[in-house]
Amino acid sequence: MAVVACRKPEEDIGLDLLPGEDVLGSVVMDTTRILAWTTEPQTVRTSALTRNLLGTLLDPDFGTVTTGMAFQVRLSSSNVGPYDATNVCDSLVLSLAYEIGNYGYGDRHEQGFHVFRLAEDLSTDSTYRADDVPLSLWGDLVGGTRNSFPIEPLQGPVIAGDTLVPQLRLPLKKELGNELLSHWGGDELVDNGLEHFLGYFKGLLVVPRAEAEVPYQQAVLHFNLLNPQSKLTLYYHNAEDTLQYDLVINTSSVRYTVGKSDHTKALRPQLPAALADSTLGQQRVYLQALGGLKGELRFPGLENYRHSGMGALAKAELIMPVDGDVFPLYPPPGQIFVFRKDAEGNDAVIPDQQVSGNQVGGLYDADNKEYRLVITQWLQGVISGEYPNTGLSLVPGSNGVSVNRVILAGPENPVDRMRLRLTFTTY
Repeated sequence: MAVVACRKPEEDIGLDLLPGEDVLGSVVMDTTRILAWTTEPQTVRTSALTRNLLGTLLDPDFGTVTTGMAFQVRLSSSNVGPYDATNVCDSLVLSLAYEIGNYGYGDRHEQGFHVFRLAEDLSTDSTYRADDVPLSLWGDLVGGTRNSFPIEPLQGPVIAGDTLVPQLRLPLKKELGNELLSHWGGDELVDNGLEHFLGYFKGLLVVPRAEAEVPYQQAVLHFNLLNPQSKLTLYYHNAEDTLQYDLVINTSSVRYTVGKSDHTKALRPQLPAALADSTLGQQRVYLQALGGLKGELRFPGLENYRHSGMGALAKAELIMPVDGDVFPLYPPPGQIFVFRKDAEGNDAVIPDQQVSGNQVGGLYDADNKEYRLVITQWLQGVISGEYPNTGLSLVPGSNGVSVNRVILAGPENPVDRMRLRLTFTTY
């Protein structure tokens, strides 16, 4: 990305800084030049993580986010059967348990969903990313006449007198239930091998019925597919009894989130403008999880500190205020991570993170509306010539399991600014 190619930094940048108060042989300064901008990175890995996402929202600043889930269901027992010609499906229900205490990102307006049957095998040996949308068979499996479903993550349903954990319950077409019953006692239900059940029933894809069109109403919902109440339940009867059978989702099941962001649908013009003109990053930097957006920072002239007469660097702290107000339903990421560039230009952890991750920081400070990252060892390495001055990348935490976003004040923001606070020893 040609971001700083048109900006050739002056060779003496970093040397014309006014030192702060000299206390016990130290000099503090926060006027190091920073170049900042926003980029759209590659999507992130979402398979085999602790949370899966489903839903859509329209963020006035960031545009639309739409997420879904692909996963395998597995037999809860082997050799299912025997076949009984009188078996009849009463209902087939896909239950998805909400994550307790953190139901999602956005509001709880009703949403509509599609459920599709997968047409390709999923493998536990593969890594899946948010843009890996699997092939599916044509035909929505959601049954009934509802076009949308209530979002009730704070109260569980009562089924047969039992109060269950809060969950989204999607009724599926009875035709699929009767198809499953037709294989009772057959080779397809011997076990979960690819030559048996997982070859016959490859899994499900659940996605929103449509993208959100009204801001602040809908949400990207958080689900725990490893909760025992996340399952596909077949209710049926025969000439002798009323029965049910569970198809489960467990640690052996492939499960991952699919998702996309459309920043062109932002209702406010600042983000699309920042993506088109990197210099606007001096005012604001946009970060968004699920591989939506990350920040790039460059510090031209850092190498010149070695010739400035300063002593060792005691502390380097990157201070990143949040720009503007925080909307309660769209909280900022709980943490921001920082990465340096390796010799191939790929993101790599900074040495501060390798030595002691707890001291790097990056946690969101809600009282001061800012993030602070301690990057002393990396920056000292740049000054001494141990590391090339290739800059840093900012990535929101929980990147594969959330869509949290934040707007950071850029280095030239008129209200509050991103800054690098350096403390040098002078003895």
